[in-house]
Amino acid sequence: MSDIICITNRTLCRGDYLSRIRQIAAAHPDRIILREKELPDADYAVLAQQVMAVCRQYGVTCTLHSHPETAQKLGAQSLHLPLPVMKTLSGDLRRQFSEIGVSCHSPAQVREAEALGASYLIAGHIFETGCKAGLPGRGLGFLRRICADTALPVYGIGGISPENLPSVTGNGARGACVMSTMMQAEDPAAALAALRQAAECRIGRNELLLYAITDRSCIGGRDLLTAIEDACKGGATIIQLREKHAFSEMLTETARLATAVCHRYGVRLIVNDDWKAAIAAGADGVHVGITDAPVVTIRKAAPAGFIIGATAKTTGQAKLAEQSGADYLGVGAVFPSPTKTDAIRITAEQFRSIAGSVQIPAVAIGGISRENISSLRGLGAAGAAVVSAVFGAENIEQAAAGMKQLAGGIVS
Repeated sequence: MSDIICITNRTLCRGDYLSRIRQIAAAHPDRIILREKELPDADYAVLAQQVMAVCRQYGVTCTLHSHPETAQKLGAQSLHLPLPVMKTLSGDLRRQFSEIGVSCHSPAQVREAEALGASYLIAGHIFETGCKAGLPGRGLGFLRRICADTALPVYGIGGISPENLPSVTGNGARGACVMSTMMQAEDPAAALAALRQAAECRIGRNELLLYAITDRSCIGGRDLLTAIEDACKGGATIIQLREKHAFSEMLTETARLATAVCHRYGVRLIVNDDWKAAIAAGADGVHVGITDAPVVTIRKAAPAGFIIGATAKTTGQAKLAEQSGADYLGVGAVFPSPTKTDAIRITAEQFRSIAGSVQIPAVAIGGISRENISSLRGLGAAGAAVVSAVFGAENIEQAAAGMKQLAGGIVS
């Protein structure tokens, strides 16, 4: 289970501050970090005593922030510090706390924090956030690199929402920190419940926005891994490796290499059809067609977090896939497809009905191009799956960037 951490900010608080803290604590986040670091020590100490008392009442861990001497005097056991403050702490003072979390913004800082004895790390900011207006997020690739570089628990921070939280945990984070959401939500308990539910999803809707599917016939003589990397650079949010004619051993090795490329950019790699090769390669998941292995069979054998996508052409197939443990649907062909000339067409109304019949996201697929993608708007699609529109382009990176922007228009 993923952890949800609430970080306080009085300037963002909706209503009375202590009443808000009580509401949040009553909803039982995994911890509350009292971040009001701009307060003078004396004022912070008064506030910390009040917040610690509320947290004790509800059995929630209260972590004090940036005031180590005050935390020591109050008998706090949990402390969070920026790395520069952690570096100034004496060994004797460090030993006064049962845990010290540290904020890190690079792999080098992670190594420093580890050497200083950090118990956990907060890494960010991952996505754009109003708290850091004008600064682009460091992205999921950054988060994955941080998580890969340490055995310590890592929590993502910055612009976290139910829509993108699965991509945070899916890139290695133990959980996420939220500030604005919990300080401003009309119903903190409902907001926390939505975050918890999202944290248990294996894939977020935002990861399906531009679903790029490989096809060697599209890329011609170009290197497949280079083409995949170019698609990731351009903004593909997920890649499917479709190698219909590869032997299982060759597919496994190709998937292993492609997964490593994708993970450098925080992008997940899905293998088409062969779920055993996907698992053996350490890929993030598999996509199966209607005549392939049943979703329920794969789910029983798959490791935790393994993503399963399923093709659906009717509401009945969609519901069965969801009940069997599928994480998303591929629905189409929504247009005539040059890669599947015999594909059954799905009308706009059929797509809308299929997508609306289940809770898991549905991706439109089949013949989608720059010229026709806008007609998918309003159908309930979580994104567009494309082959030639990205991998058939002369400049794959540029094509992916353009298709991602257009795909954003169909889901907004």
